[in-house]
Amino acid sequence: METPADRHIDGAISLELLKQLAYNEKMSELGRISAGVVHELNAPLSVIISASQLIMREADVPEFVREMVARISSEALRLSHMTRGLLNFSSQEETESGGEADVNLTVGFVLDFLDYEAARRGVTLLRKLDYHLPVVEVGANLLKQVLLNIIMNALQAMEREGGSLMVETLAPEPGKVSIVIADTGPGIPAAALTKIFDPYFTTKKPGEGTGLGLFVTKTLVENLGGSIGVRSTEGEGTTFTVTFAVEE
Repeated sequence: METPADRHIDGAISLELLKQLAYNEKMSELGRISAGVVHELNAPLSVIISASQLIMREADVPEFVREMVARISSEALRLSHMTRGLLNFSSQEETESGGEADVNLTVGFVLDFLDYEAARRGVTLLRKLDYHLPVVEVGANLLKQVLLNIIMNALQAMEREGGSLMVETLAPEPGKVSIVIADTGPGIPAAALTKIFDPYFTTKKPGEGTGLGLFVTKTLVENLGGSIGVRSTEGEGTTFTVTFAVEE
């Protein structure tokens, strides 16, 4: 039986295979995150239930009850964002390359979705966004997948020591939009840096990664007409830069 490795041994890959690889990788990451997300949902649900009971028992509405209602609203909103993100990433919609994406909205969506996962690993997520950027002609879900793959790799690398991860959007030159993802993790050894985009290459422990995440990411970006670069210093962190051309 022909395997994916047989079909892209020379570095070429069909769009259909790319879609399947992207979806499989997405579902693999989603499975790892789901347990933590479900656990996180229990806290706001408990607040909603307890506060609702208090409101129902009171004839009047004193100030402390108003504070509880405000908390209900805040927690319910957070719950809404999390569940909406979970459903969105679980969907196989928009795996084609067409469409447009607001880069800043997409970055914000992914960072909000990964907020709990980052906190669990001791990582602070930061953002520095240029709000004057034009949209890019890239499917929003494909852009989410690219960001998810890169950021999850960084979170996994920083799990022991923690740290911070900054996502910056900018226009480095006319007709270009870039997304820069910089972490303060352990960095990548020079010998591995030249291989990280190779299929099935991984520095993770057996069973913790397929070795396809960054390969799929690079191929996705290039099929969408963009480019991806990486620089890293061992012990100091890693920076990925994804760039797309845009209509001025």
